[in-house]
Amino acid sequence: MKNMSDILKGRRVSARDRKLLRIFNLSPSGARKAASVKKLAETLGFEVEQVDLPPGVSGCLVQELFAENGYRIEVNQRQRVEARRWAVLHEIGHYFLHADHTDPFAFGMNLDRSGETFYTNPQEEREANEFAEVLLFGDNALEAALDLYGKNIENLRRHFGVSEKTLRIALRQFCPNR
Repeated sequence: MKNMSDILKGRRVSARDRKLLRIFNLSPSGARKAASVKKLAETLGFEVEQVDLPPGVSGCLVQELFAENGYRIEVNQRQRVEARRWAVLHEIGHYFLHADHTDPFAFGMNLDRSGETFYTNPQEEREANEFAEVLLFGDNALEAALDLYGKNIENLRRHFGVSEKTLRIALRQFCPNR
């Protein structure tokens, strides 16, 4: 499985942003709470808003003139908190992997689980999901949490702020021998 350095290799990402991304999954907020994805996004210069989005659309990356980095992340307020957290990380992935930071007229990007929109690129969606996976579980973060909590699924799920299904997938991908 890749680590964040592999994913960002060859990309123009500031040293500050690389550091923020690298330490995110190693710094839970304490009291067995997951690290705040909203705080990460805002520190990276995004505005984050919960809005009404069409069914099946989890989030989108929208250009925002007044945001520090020029982008706003919108997440579907009707979805569970774990899905909204994932959408924020997924959209951060689009920003670092796919956004054209030089084109003021570039289209926004959507995480669409309905499969009914014409503007999603399956390869880019996979890459943004991999970014979110590695940001949460990579760089040995999942292994460290296993050392801390053992295989207590509820504690691990709470630690990362994800659904049980997402956690089980991550365990298969990042720690197949544990």
